[in-house]
Amino acid sequence: MAKVVIPANDARKSFTIYARDLRSLNFFLTTPEVAVEDGDREIKSKFVPIHKRRKGPSDTAPVNVSESTREYMVDPSLKSGNALPGTSFIFKTTENADVDEQRQFTFVGRIMDVVAYFDRNMKYETYFYPANGARKTLRIRIANEG
Repeated sequence: MAKVVIPANDARKSFTIYARDLRSLNFFLTTPEVAVEDGDREIKSKFVPIHKRRKGPSDTAPVNVSESTREYMVDPSLKSGNALPGTSFIFKTTENADVDEQRQFTFVGRIMDVVAYFDRNMKYETYFYPANGARKTLRIRIANEG
């Protein structure tokens, strides 16, 4: 999973985009984005002291469990379940584009900041379908606009 943080600029506030593959997002953009590193996986261990454990709710004679050290992995890129955080949206190229592509992403932030950032930064004329709003057509960047 790729996490891209778009910094604030003038009136536009910062927001975060999550994509299953960064190449899917960069397919639509004139300037490719770079994913933020969440950190590396690491193995941690913790000490578990002696404690009692019952076999069930009606067990009247719990057994002692000896002390031990347990190891577990911490991976900052993993999310709980299959869902990506944030509000989903879809990029779909219009019928005027040379290609026919559709990809889904999520964002955390304000929808108006997302539209302001992507408008005129697209390789192809693209429809933007947010999960909670109306379709918006994002325009392509013209070479002399810089």
